[in-house]
Amino acid sequence: MKLSWNRIFLLVVGLALYGALFLSSAPAAEGQGSIRGVLYVSYPGDLSFDVMFGADVDVLLINGDGTVEKDFESLKQQRVPPIRAQENAVTKAIGEARSATGAEKAKEKRETLKRENEKLEKLRSEYEREVTGLLAKTAIQKTKTDKKGNFKFAGLSPGRYLLHARYELRGTESKYFWFHAVDAKPEGEVEVTLNKSTAIHPYD
Repeated sequence: MKLSWNRIFLLVVGLALYGALFLSSAPAAEGQGSIRGVLYVSYPGDLSFDVMFGADVDVLLINGDGTVEKDFESLKQQRVPPIRAQENAVTKAIGEARSATGAEKAKEKRETLKRENEKLEKLRSEYEREVTGLLAKTAIQKTKTDKKGNFKFAGLSPGRYLLHARYELRGTESKYFWFHAVDAKPEGEVEVTLNKSTAIHPYD
């Protein structure tokens, strides 16, 4: 009988401890939500054709209070006009290279075109590097998509967030850049699709 009472006592103590731990941890999860998404890309044209999932792609979760968006817009206003001007310079150089007559003149114009292209690539590279640095610096969480393009952010306080990812289809002109706003709900899960229709152009 004594052994039986000891067992009952230990069981009661164990249940009390478990209950205390459960109650103390409950408030931490209260009101938290999650964002579940899928990222997929396609070749130019109909999204329902040649669709493939974006596997192993970095996805950043950023605070959506507006600060990052203002910084991003400010960066665009500084960097994009010189890029557009240089694009015009390249277009002009292409026309001159095509219309050049004579071997010497054609060679000169091709070299000019090469220099203008290099200037353009440098401006684009610097701008994209600054954008990447700005967004990475302000990221709250970071994850990678799985082989089916799935990703998830959990334990989020209710509020507005931004999802950022980028992807390039090698060998094509298809580049995807996402800067997508999402509202996390308390104790709920929001589903998001990052695809061609939700992508933006960082130069616009």
